[in-house]
Amino acid sequence: MRIKMAGIDYRKAPVQVRELFSMTASVVERALKNSREVKGMTGCVIISTCNRTEYWMSGEDESFDSLNPAALLAQEKGQSFEAYEPYFTVREGMEAVHYLMELSCGLRSQIFGDDQIITQVKHALDAAREQAAVDSVLETLFRTAVTGAKKVKTEVLLTNVDRSVAAAMTLLLQKEQILIQGKRCMVIGNGEIGRLAAAELVKAGGEVFMTLRQYKTREAIIPAGCRVIDYHARYEQLAQMDIVVSATVSPHYTLTKEKAEACLDGGEKVFVDLAIPRDMEPELSKLPGIKLYDMDSFSGLKYEGDVRQIAVADGILTKYELEYEQWYEFREYVPVVKEISKAAGEDTSARLRKELKRLGLTLEAREELERAIGRSASKVVAKLCYGLREELEPEAWKLCLDGLRRSAEHLE
Repeated sequence: MRIKMAGIDYRKAPVQVRELFSMTASVVERALKNSREVKGMTGCVIISTCNRTEYWMSGEDESFDSLNPAALLAQEKGQSFEAYEPYFTVREGMEAVHYLMELSCGLRSQIFGDDQIITQVKHALDAAREQAAVDSVLETLFRTAVTGAKKVKTEVLLTNVDRSVAAAMTLLLQKEQILIQGKRCMVIGNGEIGRLAAAELVKAGGEVFMTLRQYKTREAIIPAGCRVIDYHARYEQLAQMDIVVSATVSPHYTLTKEKAEACLDGGEKVFVDLAIPRDMEPELSKLPGIKLYDMDSFSGLKYEGDVRQIAVADGILTKYELEYEQWYEFREYVPVVKEISKAAGEDTSARLRKELKRLGLTLEAREELERAIGRSASKVVAKLCYGLREELEPEAWKLCLDGLRRSAEHLE
């Protein structure tokens, strides 16, 4: 099975390493376009979230075997593969398939049972489609993984609480004994994570303000209970805030030590950075009264699922893994079945041609009937070939098809 993936995530890499390999949508688009030029690679999908960046690829011949997805990912990000090799995890074949199945339903997430990862996997596939970078191998794999994840989410309660990053933020603050009730909170960023974070803070009783750039005012969605402040006034508002959360996809810091220091009064404040790459300059933690948390802070939270429910989820995913493995092994013989059935249809039509002439039909009607007979015979033979697959072991089935193909070559 010629499938490989390389990933860099929270298990091996700290936030300062993960952010070096994080990809914006435009960078993903460029990388997918570049993948089409890599000799031996027929498909590519890239997953980039706040806790992981993964480069998935597939191929059809031996030239694929020497390709290293970790090296290709490092190349796309302009980083030294050798310097960061220890942080990568590389998987191939069914190990990679098994991993994607578990990842898609949140079993591999830093926040166990993560509710957002299934959407992120789907979006990764959509992006690859848009750039014509995905082949049938990865298309089918990712679709199967998403379908399996939906099945798990529908039938299995992995956890009995919200497992979004935003919910984890409030759990982290609770663990650190930081009260939200009655506190003034500013959320920088109006994307999905920012909106979820704002909603969680409102739910916890905070007085929440969300920054918004003026040119996005009309298209923005503001969570209920939030008030809007101008993004460019964020520094002016710092001194009045108790909790500041940032969750953008900006390649630059939304808060820097130098500018923040000029606006702060030394009072105690909590800064939470939910972005990768980081939104808040790490040196902010050196300012008096500032407590700074980032995505690595969540590693101290304990997320556990019910062992029995996880076993049920694994059983569901195993079914989808086997389904994909069978599809992968079978797909190379689809052209063979088509070849056999086409030859059978053409031979049947040819054998009946004389008989059809005796029916006294018009030429047009006779030719149409001949084509219909050929199509019907072709479908019957194809159905018989596929039916054999249910009765024979895979290798015996392949041998049988090979024999039928050779026989079909001698039909007249």
